[in-house]
Amino acid sequence: MSRPGLACVVFAAAIGAAAAQHEGFEAADALAERIRNGGWFEPSKWRRGDDGALEVHYFADVGSAEKGRFVPLLGADLERGLANAGAIGFLSLCCHGPGDLLSMTDAGFHFAALGIDASDAGLRQLLGAQLPAFDGPRGRAELLDRLLAIDVLCRRSCKPAVAELGSLAAAAAAPPALRESASRAIAVLRGNPDPVARNRLAAETLRLPAGFDACVLVDHARLPELDWLTALGRRLGALVTASRIAGAGGTPGAAVKNGAQLMCDVVSELPFGVVHRYGNARIDHSCVVITAKPGQRFPFAFTWQAVGAFEHERWQDAAVPAALASNNPLLAGTLTVAADHVFASTDGGLGMPRPALVEKLKLLLDSGDAVRVVVPATSRLWAGLAFAKVPPAEGGELRLVCGEPAVLTAMVAARDELDAEAWVARGKELLAQAKAMLLAELPDAARECHELQDLLDAVFAATFCTKGDAAFATVEVRGMTPAKVRAIAEALAR
Repeated sequence: MSRPGLACVVFAAAIGAAAAQHEGFEAADALAERIRNGGWFEPSKWRRGDDGALEVHYFADVGSAEKGRFVPLLGADLERGLANAGAIGFLSLCCHGPGDLLSMTDAGFHFAALGIDASDAGLRQLLGAQLPAFDGPRGRAELLDRLLAIDVLCRRSCKPAVAELGSLAAAAAAPPALRESASRAIAVLRGNPDPVARNRLAAETLRLPAGFDACVLVDHARLPELDWLTALGRRLGALVTASRIAGAGGTPGAAVKNGAQLMCDVVSELPFGVVHRYGNARIDHSCVVITAKPGQRFPFAFTWQAVGAFEHERWQDAAVPAALASNNPLLAGTLTVAADHVFASTDGGLGMPRPALVEKLKLLLDSGDAVRVVVPATSRLWAGLAFAKVPPAEGGELRLVCGEPAVLTAMVAARDELDAEAWVARGKELLAQAKAMLLAELPDAARECHELQDLLDAVFAATFCTKGDAAFATVEVRGMTPAKVRAIAEALAR
């Protein structure tokens, strides 16, 4: 929570006893219970600024609605959005599933704030309306509204929208991005192959340090749709903030609710704000390289490189606010964006192409995985398993295949067949110990969550085997929908 948000909570605790005497105030416990039941802190007031940014009526810092004013939800230069988006917010910026960055916007929230009907009929009406000029920053925001509407209708398989999409695709006055998006959606809605060609990283250009401790490769087209993540982040933010307010006690007033609601909402709008300010991005294949840096302020350095399609001209002036960069090592590095690839580093390290190392570790092996984690034999991460009393390893991998079922496989390359058997035996023991410890520590809300119990049952039913000098553990998870993920996350956040 940012300093203004924290100040609101402290203020609420200080005046709680006095405020309780006033009719209409809501005790902290009652407020928290209302949030847990699906409510929000307040019905916010919204408008779009002349610069196209979504603005909210804000008065948490001045104490009364009469003194409030409209401010950009994401703050100046996105500072509030980046400071308060949390882990899910940052994940939404770099892990888009098969869609693009714009598609990660919480469309239901975004359109509701603008007073746009987000039903199929409402979005078709938006697309069928007379096109604005699309001039300047506000015009760009209106263009992004329509691109987001196309994406939503396409994901909903709204085939009647082909009528409006056809008109847009043929409209000479429409910007190229709008015509191209409409044409792609028509193809998808008609059951034709997606015309967008996906790119993959290449051994000749993949930059690596001489030594690293782990490598995470993501084939984004093989991930499930992840557009629901930002809505989940907004809900979890509300639950966590409500718990903190309940812990402070007293009777929080309208200013506290106003500040708390703003802090929850930023994650929903952050993808749209980043696209509006800098540019859209579609990531096809990405690689995160992790290098341990013992003894330094932040014990790991990261490089991130990806191929796809990027509005690179707009990204050239991208800069993280200085205050955020000084407090968050993940935001203090460098970023280079080209039309078809990006490269980022937290410590300024560039690495270099090492095709022989890529081949040796089979980093770019196309085995159908959505996510593949490679831990080489030289990784310092193996030292973290010393407590487990397992044999030495010659390397390891973690693979995730999305589908029905989703399959997670862990593999350890041992020195020989006997060590592989030892890994399997110890793995079974550790899983049993983890099960006992976890079940003993689960809070009541989590125990009552059937979706979580189903997931744990699948994890604890992992199968183990050996193949030569390799040991394997496999988990299969069936029926894991976004709704079930949300139920599990909410149960753990209560």
